[in-house]
Amino acid sequence: MSVLDIPLRKALQLFYAPQPLRRKILKEDIRLERRKEAGGTRSRGGDFYLPFWSDVKRHISGDGDLTQLTDDRMKSNRNFKRLYPLLKEGVLELLSAKLRWSNEPVEIVPQSVHGTLRIEDLGGTIRIKDALQARVRGEYTRIVYPYFSEDPALPEEGGRLGLWVMQQALTELDPGDMRIIDALRRTFFAPQTTPLQGNEEAVFRENYMSLIGEWERLKHE
Repeated sequence: MSVLDIPLRKALQLFYAPQPLRRKILKEDIRLERRKEAGGTRSRGGDFYLPFWSDVKRHISGDGDLTQLTDDRMKSNRNFKRLYPLLKEGVLELLSAKLRWSNEPVEIVPQSVHGTLRIEDLGGTIRIKDALQARVRGEYTRIVYPYFSEDPALPEEGGRLGLWVMQQALTELDPGDMRIIDALRRTFFAPQTTPLQGNEEAVFRENYMSLIGEWERLKHE
């Protein structure tokens, strides 16, 4: 992962990560990038969270039970045993107590939502991939993008920055329908509960410039 082409959730994690963790993540990504340039593989073996997110979609659409699906995942891969149960509990609480989808007919739109925000003067691209699009009772739509990182928690400012990026990248969708969930903390961010303050672009750019600068310094070490 070059920070010049980065998923939104990864950018938010790096913005707020403690400096030792941020440096560790960046150095590992630089090593993987150089390995790829040398003709090797860059992959870490796939997205750790993708199977869980797929199961969340099945659960919401009524095609499976998240508890059972998570148990099956843990039996198939022991690497899932610590975090997947915590993610499951967080998502179930969000769905039943906060996002208020319990006992409401929900249709998952088969095509996941993808989008990009290009920041031309910094040469950077922020990617939104595999956001969940749901229609609830046939009356309203929600676009849900997950933040999975164990460390750090996504702060209120980070929630606003994430919503701002979503609104810039997914211009064909209603900005009011967008949500970011921090599953491990059982929190979510929405324009109605976490209204944008108008400085999100400036704050995002400042954080992103700092991230690019550190990445470039580490590359030359």
